[in-house]
Amino acid sequence: MFSKLVIRNSIRSHKENALFMGSLITSIIAFYVVLSLSSQDVMRYLKTMESDAINKLFSMIGVLYGFTLFIVFALIFFASKYQIERRSHEFGVYIMMGMKRTKLLLMLLLEDLGSSLVALLIGLPVSVLITEVISLLTVKFVGIGFIGHQITWSPKAALLTAAGFLGVKLVSFIILSFILAQKEVGTLLTDAPDNVRKKGYPILQAALLLAGALLLVCAYRSGVSGTAWENIRTLGRTVMLGTLGTVLLFRGLRFVIDLIAKKTSSGKLHVFTFRQVEDGVIFKSGTMAICSILILIASACLAAGVATFVSYDIYEKERVDYTFTNTFNGKEDDLLETIRATGCEDEFSYLSYLRLGHPYIVGNENFDSAFESEEFMKLSDEVDHSSQFHYRGNSIDGFPFMIRLSDFNSLVTAMGAEPIDIKEGELGLYRSIDCAIDDVDNKVLAQRPHVTLVGKEFVMTGKARHDPIVTDSFISLSAALIVPDDDFDRFTAGKEEIYLNGLLDREKYSRSELTQTYMRLNETFDEIEFDYESYLSNMGRQLFYLVAASYITIYLALIFLVVANTILAVQFLMSQKRTSRRYKTLVKLGADHKTIYKTSKRQINWYFGLPIAVAAMSTVFATKALFNGLLSSRTKTHIDEMIPVILVVVGVFVLIECLYMHIVKRSSSRFLETLMTPEREE
Repeated sequence: MFSKLVIRNSIRSHKENALFMGSLITSIIAFYVVLSLSSQDVMRYLKTMESDAINKLFSMIGVLYGFTLFIVFALIFFASKYQIERRSHEFGVYIMMGMKRTKLLLMLLLEDLGSSLVALLIGLPVSVLITEVISLLTVKFVGIGFIGHQITWSPKAALLTAAGFLGVKLVSFIILSFILAQKEVGTLLTDAPDNVRKKGYPILQAALLLAGALLLVCAYRSGVSGTAWENIRTLGRTVMLGTLGTVLLFRGLRFVIDLIAKKTSSGKLHVFTFRQVEDGVIFKSGTMAICSILILIASACLAAGVATFVSYDIYEKERVDYTFTNTFNGKEDDLLETIRATGCEDEFSYLSYLRLGHPYIVGNENFDSAFESEEFMKLSDEVDHSSQFHYRGNSIDGFPFMIRLSDFNSLVTAMGAEPIDIKEGELGLYRSIDCAIDDVDNKVLAQRPHVTLVGKEFVMTGKARHDPIVTDSFISLSAALIVPDDDFDRFTAGKEEIYLNGLLDREKYSRSELTQTYMRLNETFDEIEFDYESYLSNMGRQLFYLVAASYITIYLALIFLVVANTILAVQFLMSQKRTSRRYKTLVKLGADHKTIYKTSKRQINWYFGLPIAVAAMSTVFATKALFNGLLSSRTKTHIDEMIPVILVVVGVFVLIECLYMHIVKRSSSRFLETLMTPEREE
């Protein structure tokens, strides 16, 4: 009999708490996906090139795991508390009929264990399937290939997921059982009383609303301008302003809701609907503010994570695949001839030299500076006074690097970019992407400032360029001059640095085949006597940061989104149960189920809509702030190309929120059906 009761209650609980079960399963999936990172193909591949960085990432997963356990504990605790309060009358009846409290707690423990096992049996297989799909899509996306693919099943990750999940459930059950054991039978049989309505002070509420809005504006301004990332103090101040502003905003929302209830009318039970919403804001403003912040963090992390991962495709557009240099005898012909001897020349669509050098002056002890740019620096300060430090720190005064014009144009044309158009007596400006400030540089160059290089007067013109000139990390020029060929040859006096750049033939190889091509060519080039740098090794470093950043941010987004929406759902359903007498009164006054259900739907729309609206408004600024602080300067130049991706993410986010609201509306409807039969009063 006892076992049948446990089974019947478990089945009923699963039907009535689909939202809670879905949240548990989602948490299990999130746990497993991150814990199984070490088993995924892309991580095994990256570990061959960036083992130290990958090991550091894996060491951080433990911290992330512990943090997530705490967050999931909050989710499980609130949801379980709602289930116990919802069934308090049932528990009181069991005790009245002679069931001992120890047996009642044992029944709850078995029910809880059953729901946990069901969640694990569903969640773990789905997790394995998801990680397998992620691994296959990732290796295809980055071009590693399917040949070396291995199953991503990780027994260790599965055990840690199960242990952490069951441990959190057990701790939550022990705490709630202790609370339940302290309640008297009369308390269990009696419905929870309505909250005592607090007297409102409209002026104070309006002041809180205004103060919250002003604090949020200050936080937005600090984040978008980038000043929040200057140091830990400014970042902490920005976060504090945003958090306090959100809390005060929700404390003051009662003023707005009260105005809507008094000044507008939209159908039956209009005042009742907004008084219910107002009570939620009064008594749960802190919870709503916290949930809004969690949703904000989730949406911003989701947008930043997806945009970071998509930025890998942006990097593909302009790059140098190979850069060769001969550090032994400096003879440039040796480079090209050796490549030809390996039989790999046909693999490249472009294979040519790039010459760099400093001005070389015989007896240069008489020259303090080969390049004089007073007019250029003066104009830069006039255009933007804040740029002075930037220009002084990355100055092209003295003996700057020079790039040979024909070599530069040949390379950028092969990459699909426009060549720079400068003539005799003109110079171009090159800056690395990390040092580029186009709006300042181009305004200065548009005024064609006069400069002097090795005693010859030139005019700087064109637009500042920051195309990749060699394979990334092989050499990085903060600033350089693009010089016509004759002047370059004369100024360097044959003492230039010579690099051989190669671009793989993109028509011969699709992007999915490029990584395999890199690996094959690297095996050949490892046997020759000169140094080379391939995009593969740099891609490994780049992929590490992209994968690490995107996985962690998307993971955190999922966890925060699930927790925030589950807490909102639980709080609303608990509040609805606590105010059940109000609904019973409406039934006695003649209200039908359709009318009551309609007002409940409107309450849910407002209850979820307020935190979501505040979070959505803040997400626009928070995502911009995250881009300023987390993305590389190279990625920031392509932020406009990420906007469509972010819009897709926002669409997915809205669908998830609509799904949560739909589930809560169904649960609310089932509860309201139980109130439709008026009770007899003797």
